[in-house]
Amino acid sequence: MKKKGIYYGEVYKYTLKATEKSIANGDAGKCYIGQTGNTKKRRGDWDNQNSCYGGPKINRAKKEYPPEDWDREVLVSRTYMKKSTRNKKLDELETEMIKKFDAVENGFNTSYGRGMKGLHHTEESRRKISQALSGVKKKEAHRKNISKGMKRSWRKRKKKAQEQLQKQQALRAAA
Repeated sequence: MKKKGIYYGEVYKYTLKATEKSIANGDAGKCYIGQTGNTKKRRGDWDNQNSCYGGPKINRAKKEYPPEDWDREVLVSRTYMKKSTRNKKLDELETEMIKKFDAVENGFNTSYGRGMKGLHHTEESRRKISQALSGVKKKEAHRKNISKGMKRSWRKRKKKAQEQLQKQQALRAAA
């Protein structure tokens, strides 16, 4: 969330309460560690049972246990002067907290940070993926959907660049 050039960020923890169901399933006390720069939006995503949240383990748990079965705790809350600094620091703090609370092996996190970041396919696995996909023909509808998505993405980038240019011009005019 941006406020007057200050960027807010937090690392949080959702812990599953001990209920009959969570105890029976062996999930009671397990946690999920996440980060956000927009708490309101992220909490809304959490409360929406149908939304994808942060990976397959937490998504399954969210479907199995309602929001009231979870405790939310803010582990770290800070403000930063640059968005890039905030993102870098939050990534580091999130990784640190995931390790501290053992949220991958005994929790609902699937990795030690943002998705596959830091993990890379080996040359052998790249070769196997390439071989598996070579010669596979995409259907016409699939190709059209890819084209639409690329055009939409290009339009969004172009619009954002134009908005930034207009802001810069307005700032120069005001100075």
